[in-house]
Amino acid sequence: LDIILDSEQFTCAGICETCQSAEATFNCVTCAGDHGWCRPCLIRSHQSLPFHKIQLWNNMCFQDVTLADQGFIWYLGHGGEPCPSYGALKIHGDQDGRVDDITETGPLPQDTTPVTIVHSSGVFTHNVSWCHCQGSDPQHLQLLRARLFPASSTRPRTVFTFEVLDHFLIDALECKTSARSFFEKLTRLTNNAFPDTVPDRYRELMRVSRLWRDLKNRKWFGFGHNMKSGPGPGDLALFCPSCPQPGINMPLDWEQKYERQVNYYY
Repeated sequence: LDIILDSEQFTCAGICETCQSAEATFNCVTCAGDHGWCRPCLIRSHQSLPFHKIQLWNNMCFQDVTLADQGFIWYLGHGGEPCPSYGALKIHGDQDGRVDDITETGPLPQDTTPVTIVHSSGVFTHNVSWCHCQGSDPQHLQLLRARLFPASSTRPRTVFTFEVLDHFLIDALECKTSARSFFEKLTRLTNNAFPDTVPDRYRELMRVSRLWRDLKNRKWFGFGHNMKSGPGPGDLALFCPSCPQPGINMPLDWEQKYERQVNYYY
């Protein structure tokens, strides 16, 4: 018990471990080990870790906060960097490469959209900035390329990570978990004290999970790769080695060889 309590106290020396100059007030409970960051370094270190859970030290205890509240923006289409069509974030540092602050050198993305993201560790809300380069994909395809399955193809505001959809398929297969129970688990992981404050995306999960199951079946059975024809009758059925298969587990001339048995049964 003492070790568990010690792990919940602020063990950082008070200085950001990245820039070594600003005060460290943030901790990540998902990252391994003890860490302490200032706000700019926190955003930079978690640019590719949007589903980590952050805590803020308020001089008395740790308080749960979100990356979105601290200014995190999920940029699509450029490997986590802002779209050059809307300027870029400039990171000021000294000659040693230490980060001092993050300021905007150009206008913020005008179409930054709050999107509810359902992940295997909970339900998150992030500000998503779209790519508007010439020839860029529509919004729902940009989300898919980021491994986020949109609940709508017109104005996506709710998405599911590929990981959480795979987890739901496994839970439904092995644990016989219903969609309602699975989503209730995610709400508890998000806010165990007040799960009713978490956005309800049960209906979206039902619809998206059916689409995901069909797409996975098509992939497993070799469809895709710009095939002109879709699956026909029986093309998505599993092969059963126990069923009679002429040339596999029974002779090709089974009608003549077993004529007496066939006439007896039929």
